[in-house]
Amino acid sequence: MSDFGGARGRAVMGLLVLAAVACFRTGRATPAPPRWSADRAAPRIAGDTGTTDTIAKGALHRSFLVRQEPWAIHVLDVDLAACWKAVAVKGHPGAAGRTKTSALAASVVETNSAVAGGVNADFFLFDPPGVPTGAHVSNGAVVTGPGARPVFAIDSAGRPWIVVLNASGAAISGVDSLPIVAWNRLSPDGLAWIDRRYGQAVDTSSGSVRVVLADMKGLVQSIDTTGAAAVIPSSGGVLALGPRAPASLRQRLLLASRSRGQFAVSTRLQPIHPLEAVGGFPVLVRDSLEVPGLDSAGAATFAPVRHPRTIVGVASRGRRLLLITVDGRQAGYSVGTTHRESARIALELGATEAINLDGGGSTAMAIARFRGDSTTFEVVNRPSDAQGERAVGNALVVKKERAGRC
Repeated sequence: MSDFGGARGRAVMGLLVLAAVACFRTGRATPAPPRWSADRAAPRIAGDTGTTDTIAKGALHRSFLVRQEPWAIHVLDVDLAACWKAVAVKGHPGAAGRTKTSALAASVVETNSAVAGGVNADFFLFDPPGVPTGAHVSNGAVVTGPGARPVFAIDSAGRPWIVVLNASGAAISGVDSLPIVAWNRLSPDGLAWIDRRYGQAVDTSSGSVRVVLADMKGLVQSIDTTGAAAVIPSSGGVLALGPRAPASLRQRLLLASRSRGQFAVSTRLQPIHPLEAVGGFPVLVRDSLEVPGLDSAGAATFAPVRHPRTIVGVASRGRRLLLITVDGRQAGYSVGTTHRESARIALELGATEAINLDGGGSTAMAIARFRGDSTTFEVVNRPSDAQGERAVGNALVVKKERAGRC
């Protein structure tokens, strides 16, 4: 952090002091601040304001206004050891569909459980609308499979991960075993397995091969080489071969489909099969250090340019989860951050690991407001779209484990 000086450095360091005043009470020591050289000026926080609201035991909403940039920052700071957990939420069955973050948080409210709030999650497609660009795993079910980008994930033991997932498997027919390289995500270069969790149909793709398996026995229902959309059977799936796959693999798939008419399909995620997962890009912080190359992560207008940002951080040795939003594109109020600035904010807030989620007009944080037996969700940041909160592909929501399960 030796190159982070001047007004920006003093402003971000102001966050650290404010965070220390409103530190999260987890029973563990507050992470030590970075070591600063003797000639570094003391941080000035006179122009900054910070507040902390308790949503529920173990869940805090912290907000900061850093006037020198300016930045408006919101943090949902939760203690995972206090029975809170993060869940990946889609507003529609299957991969497609868009819903506002506040509505996605509200959809998680159940009897005997509480929801603290949530943020928008992965980048998403506009055609088909709302399909996450990375993996979306909900309660262990793979809605969209992984691509090349990393994910924020929660394993079956409740531990947070920032990791790159890989999908693999096999479609076995007789003595031939065809490698599966993607799960609920089309692969231009290989064979993918698409099941009903993805949705009602497989997207069109010119030059592909679609083998529809009618049920769990793997009986071939139909074979299509036109690239038309294929309906996914409710208890089966579709073997989809991409248009750039090797000709030999195409021949093997068609031969097995026509001559044997049956496949045994197996799929898996590695290195873990998470309970919950949402995609993001890029990783900002690893082992309490800013990840090198953040200025060149993505397009020239993405990484080094200030935009609204949504960030997930892990702190206190995996015990604390930090959901962070930084508003942007609003001169005089909040201008947004570059990836490098996002990483440093995450570090100042105590994160030892952090990943960037979708930002821009998608950036939103919804916080629970409890009124008697009812719960409403207030968008506490200021989304940059003129119409306000944007409908997004998915969200990361913090909820409490049901009584007796934690």
